[in-house]
Amino acid sequence: MTVAASEPYPSHKKPSSEDCAEAVTALASMHGLPSVRHKVKEESKTVLEECHSTTESVLDSLVKTILSQNTTDVQSSKGFRALKAVYPTWDAVRLAPAAAVEAPVKSCGLAEIKVARIQSILNTLMEEKGECTLEYVRKMSEEEVKTELCRFNGVGPKTAACVLMFTLGRAEFPVDTHVWRISKQQGWVPAAATRETTYEHMNKRVPDELKYDLHCLLVEHGKRCLNCAKGGKPRFTPLGECPLVALARAKKQKKRAAGSPARSLATTDGKKPAEVRAIKTEPVDFSSGGGGGEAEIES
Repeated sequence: MTVAASEPYPSHKKPSSEDCAEAVTALASMHGLPSVRHKVKEESKTVLEECHSTTESVLDSLVKTILSQNTTDVQSSKGFRALKAVYPTWDAVRLAPAAAVEAPVKSCGLAEIKVARIQSILNTLMEEKGECTLEYVRKMSEEEVKTELCRFNGVGPKTAACVLMFTLGRAEFPVDTHVWRISKQQGWVPAAATRETTYEHMNKRVPDELKYDLHCLLVEHGKRCLNCAKGGKPRFTPLGECPLVALARAKKQKKRAAGSPARSLATTDGKKPAEVRAIKTEPVDFSSGGGGGEAEIES
């Protein structure tokens, strides 16, 4: 599979660096900043805790991401832990009957498809490297890692980007269903954008230093926001008004204030101009609370 690196929407200038920074600030006021704060609420863990860490192996990260496709973080984490409990090594997973491996990951859904893909990857690595490992990709560039991982069936741009960002610590911007949906809502990509073109566009537009936080915040927010959740049905209890809606309203108020009648005080008939009344804008309180990932299976 070839990983596209071109700009799919060269004339679409959003989001700007300022847009991204404002979104991070607004969302962090509700959910905390992912890069420094790991817990949100008792109901669930953030992407940081549920997905990956830079201390786990690359192969662990890849398998965990494959299991997360088309299911929730809770179910994929449950399945991964069960798999590792039954089969402590990846070679054991490779050699076990497929049906036996499917049992512990049943909670992830599509177990037959996912196990077939995982075992295929393990067999390929054993044939090529003599062991089940992907640690060699740590020395590769971002594009080389994408090419290497995306050659495996079931690993697409989103899965590769997750491994790059969460485990390899690279500046990547994965696009899951929440990020995709909110990016379209915000006008950051055209309404007809696919998940892959959204990834290509956003990975170029979002500043490297904001990618980690913005990704994690959008995923977390997409689970908790009445405005941003799929069908208006958040997975977890909404926390209040959507900070992104409040941010848009504040921007609109600021724009209106900048275009107030104060610019035209003189009249053409010499009469005294009417009194100009200032437009008062209310400060937006993002701390008042706000609203809430599953990923589609990749081919």
